[in-house]
Amino acid sequence: MAVPSVPRRFAILRFFGSLLKVIAWIFLVLSIIAAIGAALGGTMLAPFLEQWLPQGAAMVTAGGGIIAGIVALIFGLFYFILFYALGERIQLTLAVEENTRLTAALLLRMHQDSQDDQPPAAYTAGAFASEPFEG
Repeated sequence: MAVPSVPRRFAILRFFGSLLKVIAWIFLVLSIIAAIGAALGGTMLAPFLEQWLPQGAAMVTAGGGIIAGIVALIFGLFYFILFYALGERIQLTLAVEENTRLTAALLLRMHQDSQDDQPPAAYTAGAFASEPFEG
């Protein structure tokens, strides 16, 4: 018995599910770049700030750049997980809907195949098959 195929529906939702996953990867890449930039910017800027700021303030700037980089990375990972999970959720829902339609089509086909093999049932007026229909 050949497995029936069902048409793919909800093309816009499939597009948005994939788009959200692409946006998630963009967030991840940008957050990594921002984290590296903040960490390097803070540490490279500290020696130049020593001219105008006391020694302790310049060191805080270097540490602040590293902390800003870590914070940017954490927020980027959070948004990556959020958008990626949302895209996967949409695709999961669409897969469940498609499998449900496929199962319904298979059950209908099995029912029709079983009906073809059996002779038509006699009509009965009573509650039991032993009571024939008199009409």
